[in-house]
Amino acid sequence: MTGVHPAEPELAPAPVEPHDDVTVWPPHGYGDRARTELPVVVAWLHDYIGRPHRNLRRKGPICPFVPAAMKGAQVRYDFHYEVTGADTAELTAMLLHRLNAFPVPDTDGPSLESRVIILPDLGASGWAALDRAHAALKSGAVERGLMIGQFHPACDERSARNADFRVSRAPIPLLVVRRMASHDVLFLHQDPRWFAHYRRRFAEHYDSGGTTDPLMRTLYAQAQRHHSPGSDL
Repeated sequence: MTGVHPAEPELAPAPVEPHDDVTVWPPHGYGDRARTELPVVVAWLHDYIGRPHRNLRRKGPICPFVPAAMKGAQVRYDFHYEVTGADTAELTAMLLHRLNAFPVPDTDGPSLESRVIILPDLGASGWAALDRAHAALKSGAVERGLMIGQFHPACDERSARNADFRVSRAPIPLLVVRRMASHDVLFLHQDPRWFAHYRRRFAEHYDSGGTTDPLMRTLYAQAQRHHSPGSDL
């Protein structure tokens, strides 16, 4: 079988002990692979994404969200085998289905719940398809108060504070889904629609002085000017 599986069926849990927060599709025949590949993903999250890096040009882990989410057992791992990315539209539809299944609470309060959608069968051409799918899905995710990020061995996404640092490299292709957080102005200031959703949730952080990071405050102020009614954008 090639391509992606139909988007409609719900994932069936696979026996990948000791984690009960892991699902595998197809639900039969891939348990051994998932047992081998899950530790690779967990180690990448813990030892890379959840740690400081000299190329970040700031203190703290690459993603401030990850250490607390992992410690609180708030990370769910979804393996999707037989997904090659040969058809970008099919890959996008499958990811949209998983994205729509992500629970979004009624309030904008903090939440550590996150999902890692793992795509071990994507080859190099599939990595490019994952980039395109991410671009197609980002606006809809932001509207729901979610953030998504694609990671793969050749990802060209750069660090917000160091354009020479390709920060989104991962040993196995995957897409991460989480709730929007205050630091996401780093990724949402460029687009007026994205910034409007961000501002609705986090304006108080800036108005009250709760956000003190100089770069975040600068980007927020610039976005306010550029995306306000009557601006040139």
